[in-house]
Amino acid sequence: TAGTSIGNAIGLPVKHHLTTREVITKIGKEKWDSAYKFTFVRNPWDKIVSLYEYRRKKDKTKIASRNIPFTQWVNLTIGPECDLYYFNNVKTFQPQVEWLKDNEGNITIDFIGKFESIRADFEQIKLAIGTHAELPHLNATKRSDYRDYYTDETRQIVARWYREDIETFGYTFD
Repeated sequence: TAGTSIGNAIGLPVKHHLTTREVITKIGKEKWDSAYKFTFVRNPWDKIVSLYEYRRKKDKTKIASRNIPFTQWVNLTIGPECDLYYFNNVKTFQPQVEWLKDNEGNITIDFIGKFESIRADFEQIKLAIGTHAELPHLNATKRSDYRDYYTDETRQIVARWYREDIETFGYTFD
């Protein structure tokens, strides 16, 4: 969540979508343990709407050109009608906790910020890493409030799929 904006702010040359396990494999456990590690998570219901709108904007899996509505898309990706054509990138749809678990299944991140309080949380990160960087807002999508997208059914589909995120990070639909 917010990887492009944060990477830009702290001067990362390239954005990589790597899980904790992949980073540990790449840099080694010793470097991982000694590094300051931070991440941001997002309300799963908001995250799915953002993902839908991003994929519509880029016409991923032709959801824009085929005019696939949100309710149908949720069913085709993480719902009972799951279609691998639409569920075409496992990492994109996996719960956020799966991105954060190490090889032993533990979350060893030093700071987990929330997208909903990104400005305040980024201030804490700036102090920890010693930067005065400003946080831009990149890759934004224009849309209404995420709650407006949902039916009772799609709300429950997201709740089931992201149950561990909801429990771990204390999210609610409202």
